Amino acid sequence: MVSERATFRLRPRFRAQLDNPVGLGLIKPGNLPVNQLVVREMNARDHRLAAQVRADNHSWLEPWEAGAAPGYRSENMELRAFIKRSARLARKGRYYSFAVWADGQLVGQISIGDIALGASHSGNLGYWVAEEYSGRGIITTAVAMVLDLCLGASYLHRVEINLRPENKASRRVVEKLGLRFEGRKRNFYFIAGQWADHLGYAATAEEIPEDGYLEQLRRRARLKEGASRSLSAEDEG
Repeated sequence: MVSERATFRLRPRFRAQLDNPVGLGLIKPGNLPVNQLVVREMNARDHRLAAQVRADNHSWLEPWEAGAAPGYRSENMELRAFIKRSARLARKGRYYSFAVWADGQLVGQISIGDIALGASHSGNLGYWVAEEYSGRGIITTAVAMVLDLCLGASYLHRVEINLRPENKASRRVVEKLGLRFEGRKRNFYFIAGQWADHLGYAATAEEIPEDGYLEQLRRRARLKEGASRSLSAEDEG
C-alpha cells in the first residue's frame, strides 16, 4: 500500500511560475509585494500549511464554505484523513490541488475535485485566497495558470466552477477569464447552514483561448496599458 507521503513524493507534480506579475499588469500593487507567483500541486506538508492559513482566515472564508447537510452521510474531514484521501484520489487522477505561493508565502489554494474520467474527463474547480492578498488579481492569475496546466488532452476536457451569486469577488474571477455562463443551479451546495443556489460557469478544451488563459490575461493587460498611455498622451496634449 502506497502512503500519502510516497504518493506526493513520487508522482510528477504540476507547477507553473510567473515572475514580475505586477510589472506585467496582471496583479495590482499592494502593501504586500508579489514579485513571483507560483502554483504548485500540493504535497502533504502543503495541505497542513494551507489548513493553518484557512484557520487564520476563518471569518473571511466562512460565508462561502460548503459543509455536510444534516441527515446526509459525510466524509471524515479531520486533516490526516483528508490528506490520505487526497493522496489516494490524486494517484488515480481524480483530484488536483494546487497551493498558490506569493514570494514563498502560501496565500491560497485551487482544487479540482469530483473528477470523472472515461467519457467525461471533467471536474469542478474551487479556489480561495487569504484576505490580505485579495482584490489584487492574484487568484484570477493563479486560476488561469491552473487551467493552462490541466485543461486539454490528456488531462481534463471540461472544468466547471460553481459559485454563490452573492460572491462578487469570485464572479469577477470567472468573468475576467471569460468562462461560459451555464445557468443558475437551485439548492446546489449546503452553505452556512442552508442549501444555496449557485451560478455555474464552465470551459472545455475547445474553448481554451489562443496561447492559453494566462496569455489572454497578459494581452488584455497590454491593451489596457496601451489605452491608458494613449489617454495620458491626449491629456498632456
